[in-house]
Amino acid sequence: MIVCNLAPMHNAERMIHEIGQRPTSSRVAVLNVLMESEFPLTHHEILQTLTQEAPFDRVTLYRVLDWLVECNLVHPIMGDDRARRFQLTQRNAKHHHAHFECSSCGKIFCLDEVKPRIPNSVPSHFTVESVELNIKGQCDHCNSVAN
Repeated sequence: MIVCNLAPMHNAERMIHEIGQRPTSSRVAVLNVLMESEFPLTHHEILQTLTQEAPFDRVTLYRVLDWLVECNLVHPIMGDDRARRFQLTQRNAKHHHAHFECSSCGKIFCLDEVKPRIPNSVPSHFTVESVELNIKGQCDHCNSVAN
């Protein structure tokens, strides 16, 4: 499970309009699920939530998630289980914070105050688009249980 503290900033349709894109029913439905979640969700978890109300196509979900990432409305987080999870990206910002994964309980926490830096040694002919920083250890809860 991943825990992040990002409060929804607007409704999904409005967010999509603000970036000059068309708010299709699929885009709005997927973005609403992510906005209502307390933590980032996997493809499977999003699909389960969507299909509780009405049938939703798995391929459409993959396409919408790719589109949301491309538009910088959400960003993926990769855990040790190699499953991508998706979380809202803060408004008008790229995803620039680290994640902490607890080796005991498996929870992943956003560390908004820890900002990864782009290394100075990147050759000038490369363009850096993102940097991921994943820190592993024990969370506060697991640490207190162990002691």
